[in-house]
Amino acid sequence: MMEAEQLLKKIEDSHYWDARLKRLSTNFFGDELVLVYEDDDREVVLKFSNCYQINYNHALNYDKEKPVRELNSNQLPYFLQDIELKDCIYNGIKYFKCKISMPPLDLEILSKDLIVLKE
Repeated sequence: MMEAEQLLKKIEDSHYWDARLKRLSTNFFGDELVLVYEDDDREVVLKFSNCYQINYNHALNYDKEKPVRELNSNQLPYFLQDIELKDCIYNGIKYFKCKISMPPLDLEILSKDLIVLKE
């Protein structure tokens, strides 16, 4: 079994579908992306590191009535709908390619490392 398949199974075991996103941040000039979502009585953390691409695509037809920074966690409109994760090899180097759908926002991430933590 490929590493991406094992990590995706761990993510899917948290039943992320329709889970509320709690936090999404990038650090160290985009080298790290941290995504946190609710899972029953705990949080699940996806920590991508050694990132080479992070693409945010926010739906233009979604009206942000007020700045997201002014919303509390219960007001955030982002709920996970789908996560795809694949192993990719470019120039002999292994990467994870991840697509995350949480309308009105979609992410695409290309990173060398991914850790899944359940806190």
